[in-house]
Amino acid sequence: MHKFWKLSDSRSNKLIFIKDKCIYKGNPNPVELNKLNTQSSNLAFLENLLSIPYSYIKSIENQEGKNQIKIFFGKESEEELIINNENTKKEVFNFLKQDNPSFKYSSETPSVLKYAKAPLFALLFISIIFIWSLYLAIKIESGVEYELVRGGASITAIILAIANLGVFKILGGFLFLLVITVFALIKRLSSRSETEFLKR
Repeated sequence: MHKFWKLSDSRSNKLIFIKDKCIYKGNPNPVELNKLNTQSSNLAFLENLLSIPYSYIKSIENQEGKNQIKIFFGKESEEELIINNENTKKEVFNFLKQDNPSFKYSSETPSVLKYAKAPLFALLFISIIFIWSLYLAIKIESGVEYELVRGGASITAIILAIANLGVFKILGGFLFLLVITVFALIKRLSSRSETEFLKR
């Protein structure tokens, strides 16, 4: 038994083919792809596609609103099945769910903290650098002189170098980075949606 989906609007995988507990994805020869139907018996072209045996898979993720199903396998490998049609994506995921009854199914909407962890840490790091360098810049402009006891590219040396740019440039740079980070955070949070999981 096999199941396949032709995806003409996908660049990375115009065909997703599932056969003998293995997922195949890729872009076969257009002639072979056009000839493929439910009665096809000549499937030699599958040898030229990327194959992911079920036994290698650790987990599968399907996030609502995203155009891909993520497959995690091996030690740290990851592949994506690009499917632009939401109904087709659900159909593929549901087939994988039914075809892998040993996998544990769950569904959740990630918390704000969990989903936006990277941008939040970036914002925290930038804020620390800003406060430290701004403090030193104010001191320098008031006449205080600083000298590094030990040379090298330590974090203190970097902060001191930033402080020497002056209060105005530090404020401008911080505001620029702040806008970029906040924009990334808002964009990240706006894509937060329910995610289905299949885990071994």
